[in-house]
Amino acid sequence: MLTLSLAQKKEFAERLITWYEKNGRNFPWRHESDRYRIFVTEILLQRTRAENVRKIYDKFFSLYPNVGSLSRAGQELTELISKLGLTYRSNRLRELAKQLVEKYGGTIPCDLNSLLMLKGVGLYVASAVISFTCCSPTPVVDLNVMRVLNRHVGITRESEARNFISEIMRYADHRKISYALIDLGALACLDSRCECPLADISNFCLKPESWVMFRKIITKNGKIVLREQPISKNKRWSI
Repeated sequence: MLTLSLAQKKEFAERLITWYEKNGRNFPWRHESDRYRIFVTEILLQRTRAENVRKIYDKFFSLYPNVGSLSRAGQELTELISKLGLTYRSNRLRELAKQLVEKYGGTIPCDLNSLLMLKGVGLYVASAVISFTCCSPTPVVDLNVMRVLNRHVGITRESEARNFISEIMRYADHRKISYALIDLGALACLDSRCECPLADISNFCLKPESWVMFRKIITKNGKIVLREQPISKNKRWSI
């Protein structure tokens, strides 16, 4: 991992924002602060292109405007989700909604550990909910983000990525920082080329290397353990 000065980190953040404001993708959930909508959308986005989620976004929330309605959803939910593929998510969403009703009265907690205790919620979704709806600058790290930071800062561990993002969030809006890193990895800093617009900050642009990412593990005692596991550099995931 490269060591950047405070000035370089500030410049990194500023260039991210400049790039995002010109090139970032415009999705309806990025203008949302409703915790339920963000929570559900992040589940829908898993292993799915964002453009496909956009197609069902309005219909989904007209049918299921809150946790209670989602917990009672029937076959129509499965049919709607089938348009995205991975139809098992209809059951996951329904079960998550039931957990939220039983544990929190249908509200979604603004606490990382409480979210991670929900069966089916990992660190990425929990972090996104906290960062985007709870006014709490929380790093949101997926494979796109890891690829960008691996190439420019030499980061190979998600724990390093989260620390670095926390530092650059001091210099700009934390939501925009997260969206900028995600979009940069999805649109510009791709597996097949290294043409990222931030390369001259560190004069450093690596080919993708292997990295490790957190996976949630809950022990029998109900204690949350985050364990870093290797992710292949050849694994693709763009949203």
